[in-house]
Amino acid sequence: MAAVRVIGFLQQNLAKVGFPMSHHLHTSSILLNSNRASLTRMHRKTYARLYPVMLVKQDGSTIHIRYKEPRRILTMPVDIDTLSAEERRMRLRKRSPKYMEVEKKEAEFGDDFNVEQYAKFWRKN
Repeated sequence: MAAVRVIGFLQQNLAKVGFPMSHHLHTSSILLNSNRASLTRMHRKTYARLYPVMLVKQDGSTIHIRYKEPRRILTMPVDIDTLSAEERRMRLRKRSPKYMEVEKKEAEFGDDFNVEQYAKFWRKN
């Protein structure tokens, strides 16, 4: 009987040495949980799955693809070198500012304010 108690005691001590209690597997300093995802999007470099996205090609046609980030529409950039001269000018004109900035004149307000009328309030008698 005493031998069984000694073996049980040794097994408990080996378990404590092999797996210390201070080792926690599921702790985190910034508490990543589902509540954080409800406030903002998850800032990840790679997502765990692919998401259905509509891809708009240069000619305006659309196809549905699976993309690594959750988006609604993904557009392909237009290569300006392949456009005709007229289309290229039109695209570059769209990139330029819509209007020229005009100097704004400050409004001049005419009033009959006289500082000397109120000088008696800040002068010491």
